[in-house]
Amino acid sequence: MKEKSELPLPEPESPEVLAIFPLESVRQLYGFLYRRRDSPPATHEIQEFITQKFGESQSEAMRRLRSLRDCFEVHRYRDGSLHRYKLRGWKSTHAGSMRTHISNKVRAQVLAPMRCAQCGQTPLENHVKLCVDHKIPVAWGGNSELANLQPLCEECNSGKRDFYATYNHHAEKIQSAVTHEEPHKRIGELLKSFHGEWVPAELIGTVASMGQYQDDWQRRLRELRKIGWEYENRVERGSGTQAAISTYRLIRWEPWPNGPIRAAINGAEWRKHNS
Repeated sequence: MKEKSELPLPEPESPEVLAIFPLESVRQLYGFLYRRRDSPPATHEIQEFITQKFGESQSEAMRRLRSLRDCFEVHRYRDGSLHRYKLRGWKSTHAGSMRTHISNKVRAQVLAPMRCAQCGQTPLENHVKLCVDHKIPVAWGGNSELANLQPLCEECNSGKRDFYATYNHHAEKIQSAVTHEEPHKRIGELLKSFHGEWVPAELIGTVASMGQYQDDWQRRLRELRKIGWEYENRVERGSGTQAAISTYRLIRWEPWPNGPIRAAINGAEWRKHNS
């Protein structure tokens, strides 16, 4: 089997690139560098490309470039007074790039149910095309193990990708939370990672449901108070909309108990009722 660094670069619209980079601006920048392999762009060209296409600042453009370099080797070299960036290949030492490889056998296992895990449509009855989706996106710390894969139709997969991309700027914070098995811990670690800043309720619900869907994640959040955690909630009207935006921020937290968190919560409730 070839080393990752020896494999050919994926096409900009390939499933691999979509899996690695949910954020469209990063995918577009990859495509820009891919097409300019024979004439590598200079720093100002990269900044202009991102600014003109997405309205992002020059510093944001360089952040997108750093995201690319997490997975791909982008060689920076001097050309007179300019610095140019040449896309060379996969970054062989990056574990995240290896997480995206899905064998044909695993792909067949994932697609075997022949039904979209989100909307329930099937190729035979509804003429949809199924694709392999990472339940926890690679950008958020997910891998390509069978337990983290599911079949989604193209429409559901596209919608999920666009929704998750709105929170990609919090990717590092999300990564610190999504790998925990217990929903209480996923919620708590996400709040901790924001260091007292306000966290959108929508994001908390998304992270809470990463391992298993939580139809009442707010209850899991309230239960943290039983083991000494404190937080506050605010609800505001969004700019130019009547929709209410709910956010939470952590005020105080305690170390996680030894053993299951659910057992610690039940124990706290028992002591309160029998005191």
